[in-house]
Amino acid sequence: MAELLDGARVAARMKMELADRVARLRAQGRSVGLGTILVGDDGPSATYVALKHADCHEMGIESIGMHLPADASQDEIIAAVEEMNENPLVHAFLVQLPLPDGVDTEQVLQRIRPDKDVDGLHPVNLGKLVLGAPGPLPCTPAGIVELLAAHRVEVEGQHVVIIGRGVTVGRPLSLLLASKRPGCNAAVTVVHS
Repeated sequence: MAELLDGARVAARMKMELADRVARLRAQGRSVGLGTILVGDDGPSATYVALKHADCHEMGIESIGMHLPADASQDEIIAAVEEMNENPLVHAFLVQLPLPDGVDTEQVLQRIRPDKDVDGLHPVNLGKLVLGAPGPLPCTPAGIVELLAAHRVEVEGQHVVIIGRGVTVGRPLSLLLASKRPGCNAAVTVVHS
């Protein structure tokens, strides 16, 4: 029997918990900053990035955004990544995907410092996911696991089918759900084209 999972309720709870953690850090004189790099004017990507900045504002997190034109060169995008890497106000950041045609996405992601990789897409962080070692987890797969746990959907020992093998959701979700972590440990099949 299918059940619709209420992601809005889970997100609201998580935002409250995170706002409390951020407030405690601020009381200690510490700030938290999230950076974003958006290349071009893709509507869904721009909306996603705008929502991240709105979430930051709501939770008391500093948000630092860089918006490059669609015709930005590979070198210009990498320079923006390096700027985020070196900015002490940015504790983690994301490069919004997809990048425009002609840009080597893998090369851009490899330039993100692993400790500032909010999406968990740097090869070091993906390697940690494969090994089951601690490290940043890709956001959407981690959110899916949190959503399933919040609704008490038992995953351990189950057969889970994931449709799609993309690097941002399908592939890391398959690794995460197959790992020996709380709320995971499933047998996973990935279905794709």
